[in-house]
Amino acid sequence: MLASCADTREVADRPRLIAQNTLVPATMVSASATTSGVTTIAEATLVQPPTAEIQSPLEMVTVEAEFLLVTPTLPPSKTPTTTPTLTPTPTVTISPTLPATATAMRLLLPTSVIASVTAPVPVAVNQVCDSTWFFIQPRPDNCPLNPPSASQGVYQTFQNGYMVWVGSQDAIYVLYTDRLFPRWQVFRDFFEEGMVEDSPEYANAPGPGLWQPRRGFGMLWRSNTAVRQRIGWGTIEWEQPFSVQVQTASDGVIFLSRPDGVIFSLFPQGNQWQEFSSTGMISIEGPVNTSGAYGGLPPIYPTNLP
Repeated sequence: MLASCADTREVADRPRLIAQNTLVPATMVSASATTSGVTTIAEATLVQPPTAEIQSPLEMVTVEAEFLLVTPTLPPSKTPTTTPTLTPTPTVTISPTLPATATAMRLLLPTSVIASVTAPVPVAVNQVCDSTWFFIQPRPDNCPLNPPSASQGVYQTFQNGYMVWVGSQDAIYVLYTDRLFPRWQVFRDFFEEGMVEDSPEYANAPGPGLWQPRRGFGMLWRSNTAVRQRIGWGTIEWEQPFSVQVQTASDGVIFLSRPDGVIFSLFPQGNQWQEFSSTGMISIEGPVNTSGAYGGLPPIYPTNLP
């Protein structure tokens, strides 16, 4: 739209429309004239043949102008594109199969190692015993005369020996550790419940750790001077009760148990006694008996009572 200039003298204080012209596209101004102060532009219309864009429109409009022709680019699609995942195809390697070939081989036998083993050799027994021994060591060569007898017992140690009371026999065995004869003796027990157990006469021992025996041991010890002088004072204050076992062999040897598991073996005639533990012999008291077997039981030595 073009505006013509009007005379300034006729311009009022308010806005005023001077002229209104309409431009037709593709027009050309041919001449101009001024009438009554208004410039009139003569328009000449140029008729041009239709272009190819009009006859066959394109997707993009082409305009002649002095500017850069920009071709719009479509935006990226909003639908995500899935990237294909390639899965490797497993390759199977086939091992070649070797043909079976028969090969001659030598028969191999396991190597045997012979280890020496020490085993106890059984000894033939000339006779079968009717009873078994109540202990394992020492193992006598002969059979017992009777089954083992278990009863109440009492045990006490002395300066020079031991005393053992066997309830089933009501007897007191006295074993000496000196070199006098006999090496051991057995006495009848005359003590009864209610009797005097000890004596004030022997209340004062000659040294510390020594005591007079009591009850049956004390009665024998106080009444028999020879026994008291040989065996000495008791080395424990009270006698020790236990379950005693006694068994006699066919050759007259008496086997007597002790509270600590030691076995006394008392040879006939009182000439020797031995101590045995589970590991073997402990001691031998007295000369070794080489005169052969003795039959029967040892005698009961009488107790000298006042």
